[in-house]
This record gives sequence, C-alpha cells and structure tokens, in this order.
Amino acid sequence: MIKLFTQTSCNSSRKARQWLRDHDVAFEEQNVGKKAPTTAELKHILSLTENGLDDIISTRSRAYPEVAAQLPDMSFNDTLNLLCERTQLLRKPIIVTENKVQIGFNDDEIRKFVPRHIRRLNFMQAMINAAEI
Repeated sequence: MIKLFTQTSCNSSRKARQWLRDHDVAFEEQNVGKKAPTTAELKHILSLTENGLDDIISTRSRAYPEVAAQLPDMSFNDTLNLLCERTQLLRKPIIVTENKVQIGFNDDEIRKFVPRHIRRLNFMQAMINAAEI
C-alpha cells in the first residue's frame, strides 16, 4: 500500500494526490499537520533514501534556520524526534511503499508507483499503436 504524507498548504502535495487519483492508484493519505509520522515511519523512509536526512529535511522551511546550527550535533534519534515534533521541517509530499520512496512531487518519477501489470498493459498498448502507424 502506498502511503502519502502531505500538508494541506503544500501545492506539491495536492499535485501528488491528484496524480495518484487520476491514475487510479490506491493510497492512504496522512496530513502531517494533523498527525505526524512516527519515528518508525521516518526510519523506514530514510532506509529507502540515497542521502538520508538530507533528502527529507526542507532547508527552505521557515523553521529550518532556527534548528540548522543544532542539527549537526544532534543524535539520530533526537533528530527524528525533532522531525516528528516539527513536521514543517519535512519535505513534502513523501510517497512511500515497502520498497520505494519519492520525496517531493516529480511527474516522471511518480510513475513508479503505478502497479507493474498496468505499466505493462500501457506499454503493450503503446507498442500496438506504434505498429499501426
């Protein structure tokens, strides 16, 4: 199951939600402004990233300058707790499954969340259409 972490005021979150709906991809949405991700969820997300915390922390957040100097000296668990308390520090949306993650909205990369059998059907249809030309 796809889990979509969003924020109400985030345009990229709205785009991701709409893209998933438009492509009939089932997902569970969690608004981080109302319910923060757990440390276990953050650990899972981080396990799928390439650059760890650098991939999920929003340096453009208004809250970032307040904590930027402290972050390098914080323990991993303290940093996770901070992110759970101050969810505005997280980049959004975060789209995650058991083995895939996407941070932020990217129209090309989000296609990896379309089930494989549907991608195959679309590919086969495209091949048929190309052969008819």
